[in-house]
Amino acid sequence: MKKLGWLVVLILSFSIKTFSQQEDLYVKVEKENVRIAPQGKKIGEFLAGTNLKVLERQSNWVKVQFTGWIWAESLTSDPTEVRGFAVRASHILVKTEEEATNIIQQIINGTDFEELAQQYSIDRASGSKGGDLGVFGRGDLRPEFEEAVFRLKVGAISGVVNTDLGYHIIKRTK
Repeated sequence: MKKLGWLVVLILSFSIKTFSQQEDLYVKVEKENVRIAPQGKKIGEFLAGTNLKVLERQSNWVKVQFTGWIWAESLTSDPTEVRGFAVRASHILVKTEEEATNIIQQIINGTDFEELAQQYSIDRASGSKGGDLGVFGRGDLRPEFEEAVFRLKVGAISGVVNTDLGYHIIKRTK
């Protein structure tokens, strides 16, 4: 039991020492890029004087943490609401709800979505490509369609979605 106690004290003292020795740095140039990873995509900028805590060092790169305030209305927990967020989807468009329900049953039974789109979709432009609509973001398509596709996980297929064009079965592909 005594050895275990010393081990806990040793780990605890190491943790306290590690966290208490966090280095403070300040941005010295007018603007410095913030990247998602070393050599990675730029995601923002820090201005001169910004206080940063060093979390990790790798060669010429420093992983930092900072504290700042941002307007609450600028934030979302739903990534589909982020400006520029895009999805890729395919659909099968038919004239009646009964047709759409029958196609969904075929999908459930293992028939290939793309084959069904080519065979049944009245949207010939996408139907000839297995239902592929390409990449789109919010505001690009009808609201009912977008609401359904943005709720789907990649690879999932919707139920019947009704718009003024007809009845859709949607598959989110990206």
